[in-house]
Amino acid sequence: MTECTGRTDTEALVTVLLAEGDRHRSLGDLARAERAFRQAATVAGRRHPHSGERDRLLARAQSGLAAVYRMQGHYRRAQSLLRRALAEAEGVPRPGGLREEHAYLLNELAVTCKYTGEFAEAERLYERVRTVLVRTAGPGHPELATVWHNLAGLAHARGDFAAAEPLARRSVRLRERALGPDHPAVAADRAALAAILDALGRREEAERLLRQALEVFVRVHGPEHHETAVTCHNLACLAYRRGALAEAGQLFRRALTVKEEALGPDHPELAVTLHNLALVQEDRGRRAEALGLVRRALAAVEGSVSADHPLLAACRTRLAALTPTP
Repeated sequence: MTECTGRTDTEALVTVLLAEGDRHRSLGDLARAERAFRQAATVAGRRHPHSGERDRLLARAQSGLAAVYRMQGHYRRAQSLLRRALAEAEGVPRPGGLREEHAYLLNELAVTCKYTGEFAEAERLYERVRTVLVRTAGPGHPELATVWHNLAGLAHARGDFAAAEPLARRSVRLRERALGPDHPAVAADRAALAAILDALGRREEAERLLRQALEVFVRVHGPEHHETAVTCHNLACLAYRRGALAEAGQLFRRALTVKEEALGPDHPELAVTLHNLALVQEDRGRRAEALGLVRRALAAVEGSVSADHPLLAACRTRLAALTPTP
C-alpha cells in the first residue's frame, strides 16, 4: 500500500511539473520552463525502471526540455538529449516497438534536425513518428496532423512547394475536425499552408489564411507572442512581394521586436527576419542599415546550422553584395 501511494504521489508531482513547464513555455518564460521540465525528468527517472507510466512521464519531460533547448537556440544540446532518451527507450524490449509517447521524442528530434538543415535525417524521423502513431493510435489520430504539418514544413524548407501543399492541407483538415476551426493549433496549420501557397504564387489565399491565423493568435496569446511574430513575418513577406516596402518593413520590425523579446537578441531564429528586413532596406536605398542587419543575421545563424543550410548561404550572398568594395 505504501508503494502504491508513493507511485501516485510521484505521478501527481510530475504531472504538475509538466503542466508548469508547458505553461511557462507558452508564455515565453523559457528559463522557468527549463527548470520545470528538468525537475519533472529527474523525478520521473527515479521511478522503477521502465514501467509504462514512468516511461510516458519521462518521455514527456525529456521532449519538453529538448523543445525548450531548441527554442533557446541550443540545437545540438537538444539533439544530444533526445538521442540519449531514444537510445534508452529503444534498448527496452517491447511488443511492437516504441509506444505513442516515444513519438514525441522522435518528432522533437526531427524538428531540431530541420532547424539545423539535416533534412534527410528529419524526414526519416518524421516517417518513424508516423509509423509509431498509426500502429499505436490508428490512422485518424489527431496527433498525425502534427506529422503532416511538419512534413509539409520540411518540403517547404527544401523548396518542394508542390509536395508541401497536400501535406499541409491534410494537416488542416485533420486538426480542424478534431479541435474546431478557431483553435490556435488549427491557426498554426493554416499559417504554415499560407507560407506554401505564397511560394506557389497563390498570394490572395495565402494572405487570407495568415490574417485569419493572426486574429486567432492575438486573441488567444496576445500581440507579443512568438506565433504572432512568425505570422507578422509571413505577412511582411507577402507585402514585400507585392512591392509594399513600407508595410513590409513595418511588419518585419514588429516580428523582430517580438522575437527579440521572446528569444533574445542573438537567437538563430532571428536570422531570417533580419535577412528579409535587410532586403527591404536595400530596396529602399538604405544599404548601410541593410548591411548591419545582414551581419547580425549571419552572426546569429553561423555555428547553429549545417554548412549547406539555405539561410546561411543566403546571408553570405547578401553580405557579399552589400559589402563595399575597396
